[in-house]
Amino acid sequence: MEPSETADNANEWENDADIAVATRALGEPDALFRISRSRLRVKLFAGIGLMIYGLVANYLWWVHGPGRFGHVQFELLILPPILGVGLLRAMFRSRRLRVLIYPTGLLRLQDGEVESIPWKSIDVVKIRVAGTVPIIERDADGAVAVCWLPIVAPKVMVWTTWIEVSSEDNDPTRISSALADYPDLAERIQRETFALLWPKILSELASGIPVPFGELLATPTGLFNGKRLLPWAEIKEITISQKAFAVKRHGGWLPWFAKDVSAMPNPHVLIAIANMLGQQTIEELDEDDDKE
Repeated sequence: MEPSETADNANEWENDADIAVATRALGEPDALFRISRSRLRVKLFAGIGLMIYGLVANYLWWVHGPGRFGHVQFELLILPPILGVGLLRAMFRSRRLRVLIYPTGLLRLQDGEVESIPWKSIDVVKIRVAGTVPIIERDADGAVAVCWLPIVAPKVMVWTTWIEVSSEDNDPTRISSALADYPDLAERIQRETFALLWPKILSELASGIPVPFGELLATPTGLFNGKRLLPWAEIKEITISQKAFAVKRHGGWLPWFAKDVSAMPNPHVLIAIANMLGQQTIEELDEDDDKE
């Protein structure tokens, strides 16, 4: 969190008419996420600084310098102003965005529009992130209690990272990582959706019903990608890096399956299934070996 951001957010909360209306109707939210004035100023100065640097550097290079172009010149001369424009555009589009978290769902406010999304209506969560390591928490019996993917907002390219929720009745709602305290917001959304999706999916798997995750089908025996089956015990790990969701198998050099993570529905739930069923399968194999 940037300096004085907590106090800045508190003052803005009190002076925000839309938030005042929402709290009168629904009560105090569990959490409020928005772009504070201090954060907005820092990002705007950064965007303007990148653009000014780009203009000056290009002028000196092309007018007074060698004027040659290559990969290094692209990163030093062309990329900074592009990043500056992207950052200014992202911050401008998100400057009036507020997200309120309630026990029953989230409220999205922007430019006079109000979007209410109950947790129980959300059936698909998608994320876009360069890389992350899943966190799995267990209950007292060792069973999976919750799984979520930490999402850290980029310092500059905030438009490259987001979380999106959707349901059969509503169009997808994408929430920008330009908001302050974004990691906390992303964690809350994943925890709430996991708590509702997990019992339903466990029931379907117990009944032998395949559960779709985009191109993949999760079954009691393993993951299907088309006609290809990867048993749970053969999954070495599931990773998210370089914006790719990859399923790796034991003994394999290349991923058994790889896809842009932003195209994978409910990746936090699929990772939890793989962890649970993979462990169960290994324990069953160990028990069979002991009997022999």
